[in-house]
Amino acid sequence: MGKSSGKDQGFSHSRRRLLSGIAASAAGIGLAGCGSSDQSGSDSSPQDLPVLPAPADSGIDHIVVVMMENRSFDHYFGWVPGANGKQPGLSFVDTDGKSQSTHDLAPNFQNCTLADPDHSYDGGRTQFNNGKMDGFLQTQPAGDTFPIGYYSADSLPFYRGVVENWTLCDRYHCGILGPTQPNRYYMHAGQTNKIDNATNHFTLPTVWDALQSVGRSGRYYYGDLAGWALVSVEFSGHNPGVGNILPFSRFLDDAKNGNLADVSYVDPAMLGEGAGTSNDDHPLADIRKGQAFLNSVYDAVRQSPQWEKTLLIINYDEWGGFFDHVAPPIAPVTFEEFQATGNDGRLGFRVPCMAIGPRARRGHIEKRQYDPNSILNMIAWRFGFAPLGARGATSLNFAYALDFGNPPNTTSAPAFSVPDDPSFGQSCASQMQAAQATMTPERYAEVERRHAEHLDEWQGLIQAAFDAGLTPPTP
Repeated sequence: MGKSSGKDQGFSHSRRRLLSGIAASAAGIGLAGCGSSDQSGSDSSPQDLPVLPAPADSGIDHIVVVMMENRSFDHYFGWVPGANGKQPGLSFVDTDGKSQSTHDLAPNFQNCTLADPDHSYDGGRTQFNNGKMDGFLQTQPAGDTFPIGYYSADSLPFYRGVVENWTLCDRYHCGILGPTQPNRYYMHAGQTNKIDNATNHFTLPTVWDALQSVGRSGRYYYGDLAGWALVSVEFSGHNPGVGNILPFSRFLDDAKNGNLADVSYVDPAMLGEGAGTSNDDHPLADIRKGQAFLNSVYDAVRQSPQWEKTLLIINYDEWGGFFDHVAPPIAPVTFEEFQATGNDGRLGFRVPCMAIGPRARRGHIEKRQYDPNSILNMIAWRFGFAPLGARGATSLNFAYALDFGNPPNTTSAPAFSVPDDPSFGQSCASQMQAAQATMTPERYAEVERRHAEHLDEWQGLIQAAFDAGLTPPTP
């Protein structure tokens, strides 16, 4: 995955000035009426946007952002009435030239013997196929139809409760048509300096720098050492500070004790992805563990003394190679990002995104286009700093998804019935061993390679943290 894919298209001096200069425009974060610089299919314009209150009068003093892993909108939410989703009845051609149909994956909640779908920068463009959105099996071993499987409401009890009671966005795109870490960079900084998961050091401003510059508090809570290493090593010097990088158990305590920061980022546990024991939804995770994890975050927030002034946002870093039918548009990138990566500016495929809290609309499908910079723009708007990255003036402020026309609804935050059983998320090793006899050696090796790939990347990053002399805090 080199830099040529973007640079081969040419780069004019006028475009350079636009991309490097647009990030300095603070005025755009409250006024922008478009989701990106490409307005194909946009539902909103400046004329139909509601008037936002003064930030201090918004009724939002605490913003909690949870970022899960690797699921697309259609894959998880194509069943939702009123949303722009598709699940049954679609077909895709695999690498053997055979037509394969979309199908419900339940009751298989892990899919241990299937290959982790391709979600690389180049693989995403194969799946995009110049806007045809039909290449999701072209990056998968022949006959392996995991990328075009889906889950329904019965498999997702927490999300069923969210759809019935809170806000679901059906036009939220991830920041880059690429893998995990570049997209997590977008959530922290509104830009990236890489298009793969290789360990490096991010030197550009982040949301943590911005919050500190205006005297606001920020904390990052990790599910395991993967998240700790990412923020501690790759954002070294641009993170919340060692005292504000804390284990998930501390988030539960801080919510319970009314000690939430102005901005909190919460990550699930990611180290068990290859074995199927993580709770982050990244294959081969048991999605029931992801539902239970999210329900625990929701319960902590809704029962917190700070609930009345809190907004909880749940989103996903990227699509994970799973099918979606909406072609992502182009958005601007900074000159620094283009120089470092050659990123063509293509937003990623749609991923799940939800808003929960007294200012969230109830039982609402939000149709405007958003992306991670939209959330950063809302944080910037609320706490008074300039926007981050090149999309501060083009990504729609996420505050427009909220309800400021009515008093905050603080009375109803229902509990959801979400099972959490120790049998969820068992290691995939025994299933793989049993399935080996049914696979060719080449197929088995490819499935094993994909299972191990992302885990190896996380473990390498953790080792880099230890090599740097860093020590995680004691829970």
